[in-house]
Parts: sequence; C-alpha cells; structure tokens
Amino acid sequence: MILASFKNKIFKPTSILRILMAVIFLTAGFFRVFNYPEAALELLKLGLPEFFTWFILVIEIGGGFLLLFNKLTRKVLIVFILFLIFALVNALIINCQGIISRAGELFVFDANPTDFFMHFVFLMILIFLMKVEKK
Repeated sequence: MILASFKNKIFKPTSILRILMAVIFLTAGFFRVFNYPEAALELLKLGLPEFFTWFILVIEIGGGFLLLFNKLTRKVLIVFILFLIFALVNALIINCQGIISRAGELFVFDANPTDFFMHFVFLMILIFLMKVEKK
C-alpha cells in the first residue's frame, strides 16, 4: 500500500517534470561551481557583472534541491520563472537580430536562438508546474 502510494506520486507527470527541472537547475549550478571562469564569462557576454555568478549558482543549486525534494515548490517555481524571464528578455535586448537571423539553430545558451528556445521551453514547463502545484 505504501509502495503503491509512493509509486503513484513519483510517476505523476507533474512529479516527473518537477524532478527533471530540478536536475536541469542542479547541473547548471554545479557546472558554474566547477567551471567558474566559463560561467563568469557567460554573464559578462550577457552584459551582467561577474559577481552575479555566485548569486545564480546559489539559486540554481538551492532551488534545484528544493524542487527535487518537493519543498517550497511554488515559491521556487516563481523564482525560476522570474529568473528565466530575465534571461530571455536580456538575451533579446542584447542579441535580438542575431536570435532572429540564426533561428535555424536549436539548443545551447549563449544569447543565441538555441539557448533562447531551450530556456523558453523551461519557462513553459515551470509555468505549467506552478499552475498545477497547490503548495
């Protein structure tokens, strides 16, 4: 009975999406920890100060763990949604023509169409999760 209840909870579509988003943000945060110079350079290319790297990695790792363990889920989703909106808008401001002109590319974040699309998809998933979360 307990195992069936656990199985039903873990395999719900919202649980799977929440866990996948947690893994994405955790890996992004740990990437920044172990590749700090690259992460700092990424922010500089986006016109942001290097010290934001620490702020971002704390948000990604902390929020990733909270999502993984289903704690403060709605609040974490709001933070990640705002984070991605900021990233997407900033990318458009910095490289709108480049994004539009290279729209044939897909999947990598360097203020290019690939990263923009991928993060937009993440944003949609987070919004869906927030809509169905009741916590």
